[in-house]
Amino acid sequence: MESGREGVVRSGDLRIRVVQGGVVGAVPVVLVHGFPDTSEVWDGVVRELEKRFWVVRYDVRGAGGSDAPRGGGSQGYRLERLVEDLVAVVGAVGGPVHLVGHDWGSLQGWAAVVARPELFLSFTSISGPDLGHLGDWVGRNRLRPVAVARVLGKSWYIAGFKVPGAAELVWRVPAVRKWLRAGRRELVNGLGMYRANVGQGRKPEKVSVRVHQIELTKDPYVRREHLEAAEPWVEHLTRSRVQAGHWAPRTHPELVARHIADAVDGKRRKRLVVITGAGSGIGRATAAAFAEQGAEVVVLDVDDEKARDTAELVGGHAYRVDVADSAAMRTVADEVMARHGVPDVVMANAGISVVGSFLRTSEEDWRRVVDVNLWGVVHTLRAFAQRMVDRAEGGHLVVTSSVVGYLPNAALPAYSTTKAAVLMLAQCLDAELRRHGIKVTALCPGAVRTDLTKTFTFAGATPAEQEERRRRADATARRRGFGPEKVAAEVLRVVDDPRVVVPVTVEAKAVHLANRIAPGLVRALGRLWRP
Repeated sequence: MESGREGVVRSGDLRIRVVQGGVVGAVPVVLVHGFPDTSEVWDGVVRELEKRFWVVRYDVRGAGGSDAPRGGGSQGYRLERLVEDLVAVVGAVGGPVHLVGHDWGSLQGWAAVVARPELFLSFTSISGPDLGHLGDWVGRNRLRPVAVARVLGKSWYIAGFKVPGAAELVWRVPAVRKWLRAGRRELVNGLGMYRANVGQGRKPEKVSVRVHQIELTKDPYVRREHLEAAEPWVEHLTRSRVQAGHWAPRTHPELVARHIADAVDGKRRKRLVVITGAGSGIGRATAAAFAEQGAEVVVLDVDDEKARDTAELVGGHAYRVDVADSAAMRTVADEVMARHGVPDVVMANAGISVVGSFLRTSEEDWRRVVDVNLWGVVHTLRAFAQRMVDRAEGGHLVVTSSVVGYLPNAALPAYSTTKAAVLMLAQCLDAELRRHGIKVTALCPGAVRTDLTKTFTFAGATPAEQEERRRRADATARRRGFGPEKVAAEVLRVVDDPRVVVPVTVEAKAVHLANRIAPGLVRALGRLWRP
């Protein structure tokens, strides 16, 4: 083969068309396409990878410019024969190589890394489970017929592919070929892979090569269980997520290329977490909890000294920002994303409290609590959410609401109103963003032992009364004994097992339940709670 150009590799009596190019002498990456594609499906991915790697792709037998097995029938498409072609290509490249497979290219990759592990430095699998691993998963879950049906039901079309002549007749329709963006030759020949390999009772085998799975969350053919089937059989397995459909190499080439490059480099990107109001209390405890799990944490707070203290504690990054200032929030967010990347988790936690009846709460106090507790959340989420959507890798937004967000009361009308507003905002955002793989949670704690009580504003109180009432409020919170670290633990749980509304503390859970079964009782209790 001639470097950077199209060439041919011999595999038995077949000629396999190969295209290679990129950085001469760099790490070789071999791309294997699936059904009913040709190597052209990788065009966009190749443009990105060739900036760093030596990239090799080829048309599998029966597709594109490669020969088809002679004599007809499907036996020429058995995985063993397809692996022979891949091994021939790797031999021509001068291996070992990093291998990437999509769809049936991934199935070939699984078979190849088992048969010839010495030829491969790593394997990136995209939307193509190993048939042996999948069969083992079905066996292990035979007592869960609904789950098995959901997984196998994704491959409903294979039954039609196995009927001789049925699919070939469909492929004659030009509109079908146009919809599939495939030629009739690839469609007809590719059926041989299904007919020669599916349902043949392949046995699962251990994989010693480092494997990275790219999960396409909108793939109509592959579920998470297809990927998890590999877990008992792979020694070194990692996984990343892309919010895209089955043909992501064509629709999201830059994103797929970046994940491939990370897999080749052996990178396992840290979870990036941004928390406002992280200088103390729940924000600080949550920053520490995420850092303990290995996350990279960005600490935002209006108090620069407290932000730096928390950042030093967790080994993170500190930025001063007033969340009530939309321009300042956008500036800091742009700086954070330029330096550290788009966050995986954003927690809008900054807040203040004004205690006092509606008639005693001044307009100035109302504006201040709304600016921080409501507009601060809006500014924070607007600064990051769109970039998280554009990145197409999912994520999580956490909003700190409160039990009083759903507990009407006479003591905290301003604070309760803002917390009810962000509770509804979180639910609206969940309805909007879930299709992008971004989940939203409203955290609703009750009484928590934090320094927030020391900053309470008591409407209409003299300075001396302010200090005395703050002291009593702080003493009450400390007697309650529910520390911010317990709220932080709940945040970590909901990020891994997302829920939209999450009451924290016994009283918050009790009121949340009471609102469902006896809302009148909740309102009556709120009338008893006076400032």
